[in-house]
Parts: sequence; C-alpha cells; structure tokens
Amino acid sequence: MKLIKARPIKSLFASIDWMLFFLIVAIISIGIFNLTSIATILPKPLHNTQLLWVTLGFLLFTVPCASIDYRNYARFGNIIYGGGIALLILVLIIGAEFNGSKRWISFGFFSMQPSELMKIAVVIFIAKYFSEREHRQHYNLKGLLPLFGAILLPMALIFLEPDLGTALLIAMISGVMILFEGVKRKTIAIIVAVLIACAPAAWFIMHDYQRSRVLTFLQIEDDPYGSDWQVKNSVIAVGAGGVMGRGYGQSTQVQKGFVPEPENDFALANWAEEYGFIGVCALMLLYFVLLLWALHIAASARDRFGMLLAVGIAAIFFWQVAVNTAMVVRWAPVVGITLPLISYGGSSVLCMMICVGILMNVSIRRHMLANNG
Repeated sequence: MKLIKARPIKSLFASIDWMLFFLIVAIISIGIFNLTSIATILPKPLHNTQLLWVTLGFLLFTVPCASIDYRNYARFGNIIYGGGIALLILVLIIGAEFNGSKRWISFGFFSMQPSELMKIAVVIFIAKYFSEREHRQHYNLKGLLPLFGAILLPMALIFLEPDLGTALLIAMISGVMILFEGVKRKTIAIIVAVLIACAPAAWFIMHDYQRSRVLTFLQIEDDPYGSDWQVKNSVIAVGAGGVMGRGYGQSTQVQKGFVPEPENDFALANWAEEYGFIGVCALMLLYFVLLLWALHIAASARDRFGMLLAVGIAAIFFWQVAVNTAMVVRWAPVVGITLPLISYGGSSVLCMMICVGILMNVSIRRHMLANNG
C-alpha cells in the first residue's frame, strides 16, 4: 500500500490556515484561563497539567498536519477503525474503573480514554465508506446497512463501559455525515420508526444512574443531592453572572463548592458566572466561527474524502458544544460530554487537537492540490 508523500515543512508553513490556528489558540487560552481562576479549590493546579496536554496536543496537531497527507487516512481507514474497536474491547477487559465505569486504560502516568479516539476513527471510516462509492444524492436503507453495523458496534462497546453520552455522540456525528451525503426520505422515516420502537428497550438496558438522570431532567424524580443538585447550582451560577459577570475568581457558586466538576463537565458554569452573558457570547462566537470555517474548508476541499473529513470534525465540535451547553443550563440530562478545549482532560484535549490537525491538513492541501494538480 503506497503512501502519499507529505510536502516539505517549509511549503506547508507557507500554506498554514491562520484563521483556524488563531481560533483554536483563542479557545485554548480561555480554557486555561478558566482553569486558573478555580485553581484554589482544586486538589492540584490542573491548569498546569492542562498546559502539558495542550503542548502534547500541538505535537499531535503537527503530525497529521505536516507529516501525513490526509489522503493516507483513507488507505488505512479500516485499520484505524479496527484499532479503535480493539482498544474499546481492551478497556472492558483491563480498563481502570472509576465511579463504576471502565472508560480508561491506565499507563501509570497517563490514562487514555479509547472512546475519545473512536470518534475520530468513526469519522475517518464513514468518510472512506462514502468516498469510495459513486456519488449518489439519496442512499437507501440497503446501501447504508453495512455502515450502520460499523457505527453500532463501537456504540455498543462504549455503552457497556458504561458511557451513554459518548455512544450517543457517535450516533449524532454519524447522522450528520450520513444526512450530508443524502438519504431517501423513506429511509429516514424507517430509521426514525425503528428508533422510536427501540426506545422502550433502550430504557430498560440503561443503568440505574442513567435512568435517574433522565427522570431528574424531566423533573419526575426528586434528586436534591445528586445530579439535580449539581445542575440546579450550575443554572444558579450561570444566572448569577448576569450581563458582565462577577469577575476573575469571584464565582461564588463554584468557589464555595456548590458546582461539582467545575474543571470538567461544568467548566462553562464557572466561565458564565465570572464573565456573564458577554463572556459566554464571546466563547460561543469563537465556536460558531470555527464551525463556519470548518464548513468552508469542507466546501473547498479537493476531494470527497477531505470534504467528508471536515464535515465530520465540524460535527464533533458542534455536538459537543451543543450537548455540554445544554447540560449546564439544564436543557438536557447530564451525560458527561466535555466542552471542547475548555474542559480539563488529557484524552479530550489530545482528541480535539488531532481533529484540528486533520482539519488543518485538509485546509493546507486544498491549496497544494490546486497548485500541483
């Protein structure tokens, strides 16, 4: 299997997508600044550790950017997907257990979360699947069945960890890519009908804590000291920020410990209380421009595989931002989805930086392919 050679780094540097680069640096800076403001209530200065992950992330960012032409991912798409599945099986066997879940493989100094990498593997696999087929505006159910199987397998393995949030996230990312390619209305109707029919069964195979979170979200179950307490205080923190916010280090709900995990799932609550409506709008504007720019890269990509990669990565960012924000303001149940490059976490940061690296790869090489045929 012949690799496509990468261009010299000097020529790559001249083609860097500076818009994408500055958007990512701006978002990362906000994330580290946000972690710094809550450092006094955390067991250790996580902003320093986050800086380490970001540094490693930039190294991973340069590997897919400067060393590997993105078209090689299509050649190794099945291997990447298979490797991701192997890691998901491995984590169920030897994974480190935390709070009743086996989601991490521990290497002593670092714990890797394979489900994060699986999001990228699924995007690459779907992009490869569609790019190898004659372009059709409307796929039928028969043409999508093999793809559905490839999507459901990692979802099932991730659900067994258990990690309902990431499993659903993979479904939503995949759905965006499939709808982007085009699906017959009849096929969409069948899929929706099947999902509705399977909903009762899904309820019974969910874990108790997952059902409790859904019932709490629907305000059917009173859970004053569980997830309901967490989300209620998150909403209070967001509201307490008002228009301009309380200022750096002045988030009383977070600083007094009323919002658990302010460094992770609920990082946005701290940012909202400290910088208010204006601060949240500024952050969301950065994400919005990033999504528009990713779609711009997709629209100008020189092949279908690159276009679909960019769409898939845009879908990862969109759904993570949308679900996390909805969790924080109680528009959705708590499902453990992080806010990209804002929430603390090694696997999350490295995964998102790989995504950005691939997106930069597509952006850089759209100019090179145009110049070199």
